[in-house]
Amino acid sequence: MTDSATSETALSGESASSQDQAASITADQVVQYLKSHPDFFMNQDELLLDLKIPHERGVAISLVERQLQLLRDHNLELRRRLGKLVDVARDNDRLFEQTRKLVLGLLESQDLEQATETLKDGLEQDFEVDFHSLILFTRQPANLTIREEDPDTADEILGDLLSGFRDKQSSGQKVICGRMKSRELEFLFPDNHGEIGSVALAPLNFPDNVGVLALGSRDENHFRASMGSLFIGYLSDVTSRVISRLL
Repeated sequence: MTDSATSETALSGESASSQDQAASITADQVVQYLKSHPDFFMNQDELLLDLKIPHERGVAISLVERQLQLLRDHNLELRRRLGKLVDVARDNDRLFEQTRKLVLGLLESQDLEQATETLKDGLEQDFEVDFHSLILFTRQPANLTIREEDPDTADEILGDLLSGFRDKQSSGQKVICGRMKSRELEFLFPDNHGEIGSVALAPLNFPDNVGVLALGSRDENHFRASMGSLFIGYLSDVTSRVISRLL
């Protein structure tokens, strides 16, 4: 056998061996290797020029073009998220200022009538609440400027809701949001119950469960069980203390 034949046989053997070895390498192994060697393409200019990636429009693009496209898409997504965060921060600033104004007005109230009028104006003008209802539970009505209801009547109609307020083992969420039964709506909003799609209900619980603050919306999805209720809970806490002081 000549040297040439020997050499050809050796090359053929090497080629077959290389092909078998390449066939045994999985895509995951290639991915892991490239992740472990992020600078692999630094000195592989010719390889970069040869690599083509199918584009969604059917035109092949280079790896560099694909990388630039992904970076642009990622940048746009980050800008979108940043814009959303800025909008949320702006809304929170506005909500804080409105809450601050209302709370200060309640704390400065000299009597019950002034406190209820301040609460009414703040909810309607600043927060644009469609409907609101402030109810005290008492067995001895005193002809106050606030609506008064017997606790037994309230418990009969709102029993399931009120029990949620008293449940000390709950997650701490004391504001109930969502759609309510017709009978509950009629009790909370006797003049507008047919117009209300969703409700946020918070207890007036200082020093005891003395009543409820209910906010109503025409929109069925405005007050949802998944929505944040920090503001409503905070407002009910302040209102409870102000009313308790003025009674």
